[in-house]
Amino acid sequence: MATWVITGGNRGIGKEFILQLIQENHTIITGVRDPELMDLEHELLSVFKLDVSNTQSVTEFAQSVSQHTDRVNVLINNAGQMDGRWQSIDEVDPDVSLEVLNVNTIGPLRVAQALWPLLEATGQSKVANITSLMGSIEDCQSGRSYAYRTSKTGLNMITKILSVEGKDADISVSCYHPGWVLTDMGGERAPVLPQESVKGLIELIEMQTLERSGRFFEYTGVELPW
Repeated sequence: MATWVITGGNRGIGKEFILQLIQENHTIITGVRDPELMDLEHELLSVFKLDVSNTQSVTEFAQSVSQHTDRVNVLINNAGQMDGRWQSIDEVDPDVSLEVLNVNTIGPLRVAQALWPLLEATGQSKVANITSLMGSIEDCQSGRSYAYRTSKTGLNMITKILSVEGKDADISVSCYHPGWVLTDMGGERAPVLPQESVKGLIELIEMQTLERSGRFFEYTGVELPW
């Protein structure tokens, strides 16, 4: 079975990833801000402290992972932060915007960079960045959510860049829109259940190859516009 590393595994789709992957007997390592609050335990699951917005925390997390295992087959960059869903430019808070960009855009880059040696040593490894349709420039018709949209657009570009660099390292990198999912972040009006979203995402990630690297998919398998 494969070794999967998942950021933000304490809630939402991150937690659902863990539940479904355990059923498939995969080894899972998750990074969360407060490991002591993690309410999920299993012999296949290891939990380490991780704040993706902090470089030192990411470095220490990578050290913990490398002490625990000598391979990472799949890295899922799932940890994320919403903005204030600002309706107009007058409402935008630049300081909060920088926090969102740090978590959603630079955070996944930090984690990928720190774990890259393990991914490269494993061979045929995969990075799956959990992005959003809200990061699609072509799809942006309603505006709003300045920081969140921008952070996910940035993550999409990082995905593309890493996919180019990953070819020579035998690492595929793609990004995935999980749908509007019924989680704390998605809200109670969201129509997609976490179980449905994650089932589709796992199937797509398992299909991910160098030939499918550097692309943007919805959990249903539909390819999305940049």
